[in-house]
Amino acid sequence: MTAPTFLRGRKGAFLALGAIVLLFALVFALPVAALFRAQADDRAEALDQLAAYRAQDAQRPALVARLAALQQGAKSVPGLLTASSAALAQAQLQSDMKELIDRSGGALLSAQLLPPTKVKGFDSVAIEYDLTIPVSRFSSLVYAVETHTPYYFVDSADFVMPPNWRPNPQGQDPSMEMRWTIHAFRWRGSR
Repeated sequence: MTAPTFLRGRKGAFLALGAIVLLFALVFALPVAALFRAQADDRAEALDQLAAYRAQDAQRPALVARLAALQQGAKSVPGLLTASSAALAQAQLQSDMKELIDRSGGALLSAQLLPPTKVKGFDSVAIEYDLTIPVSRFSSLVYAVETHTPYYFVDSADFVMPPNWRPNPQGQDPSMEMRWTIHAFRWRGSR
């Protein structure tokens, strides 16, 4: 069996060599070149990201200083309790409320601390109070709580009025029993 005439001689060898080179280029060289091109694109993108991260990192000191100033400003908001922990905030609330109740002529019977809750960067502290107060002094107590700084909020209130109560012309002022829950907020900061 003899080879076809176009594969004989020098011309055939060059054709075979050209086919091998073309096959090599298609199978190996072009994919490797595509990989190098993709790697170069990835490198350029990585360098762009690195430059963006460095620019953001350069802004960090200014942002940290601004955050510290905002947190300090939030601590000094007049409507918030100034205690450094939730337990101390409850003690502040309990002390202030006892003073308001005494000043209004009421008598504090009990105070039950409720667990503090976290609300968007704040601690909400609450105490449930049982007290008695003369009916005529009730409005002064409510007004004192309403206008108090730091701000106090009434969550729930139950009242027991004296039975068959009517205004008494002899000056007797019957007492009513109250149970109410008062809460206030304390800045928790970034903790």
